[in-house]
Amino acid sequence: MILLAHSLRRQRVLFIAACVLLFAFQILLILVARGLEWSGGFIELGNLFPAFLQELTNLAMMSFGGMVSFAYTHPVVLVFLIAMAIGIGTEPAGEIEAKFVDLALARPLPRRSAINRSIALLLVATGAALGSMLLGTWSGLLLLAPASVPGPAPRVILSLAANLALAVLAWGAIALTLGSLARRRAAAAGTTGLLALAMFILDYVGRLWEPARGVSRLSPFHYFSPFPLIGGAPLPGRDVVTLAVIFLAGCVAAHVVYARRDL
Repeated sequence: MILLAHSLRRQRVLFIAACVLLFAFQILLILVARGLEWSGGFIELGNLFPAFLQELTNLAMMSFGGMVSFAYTHPVVLVFLIAMAIGIGTEPAGEIEAKFVDLALARPLPRRSAINRSIALLLVATGAALGSMLLGTWSGLLLLAPASVPGPAPRVILSLAANLALAVLAWGAIALTLGSLARRRAAAAGTTGLLALAMFILDYVGRLWEPARGVSRLSPFHYFSPFPLIGGAPLPGRDVVTLAVIFLAGCVAAHVVYARRDL
C-alpha cells in the first residue's frame, strides 16, 4: 500500500487529466453523432468508405448508436491507454534505474511488493479511465441524445468497455514482464512499444489477407474485435479468456523474474 500510494501521488495529475479528457471526448463524440443524425450525414459518410473498410467494419458505426460507441474502438484512445499501461508496467525498471529500489527495499518490504504495486496501479488506472468513458457515455446520452433516435444498448457499451480494458491490461502485463527484466525504463518501454506495433501490424494483415490469418492469432490485438460488438454481436468468450490469460501470465512471469534478478 505504501508503494501504491506513492505511485498514485506522483502520477495523480496525469491520471486525473486523462480521465477528464476521456470523459470530454465521449461528450464531444455524442455531439458530433447528434449533428450527423440531424443532417443525414451518416448516409453520405458511409458512401465514402472504401470496400475493404466496409467489409472490415461492417459499417457498424454509421449510425448514431455506432458513432457513440466508436470511442471504445478509436485508435487514439487505444494507443493512449496502451501507452499508459506501458508506462505503469515499466515502473519497476525505472525504480531500478533511479536507485529508488534501494530505498524501498531498505524497509521491511518483500520484493513482490513492487510488482503487486504495479499490478494494482494498472488495475486502478484502467478502471478509472474506462469508468470515466462510461460516465461520459451515459451522461451524454441522457442529456444530449435526440429523443427519437435509439442509442447503443447498454450491453454493447459494456462489452466494448470490457474488451478494451482486457486488451489494455494484457499489454500492461507484457510491459510489466519486460520492465521486470530491464535495467532501463526506456529500453523496456521501447521494446514493448515496438512489440505492440509489430503485433498490431500482424493482426491487421491477418484480417485482410487469408494466408496470414492463422499467424495473426499470436497477436493480442487479434482478440480485440470491437466492430462486431458495435453491430450487436456478443463478446466472444474466447477473447475474454485469451486476454485474461495473457494478463495473468504476464503478472506471474513478472513476479518470478523480479524475485530472481540481481537488483
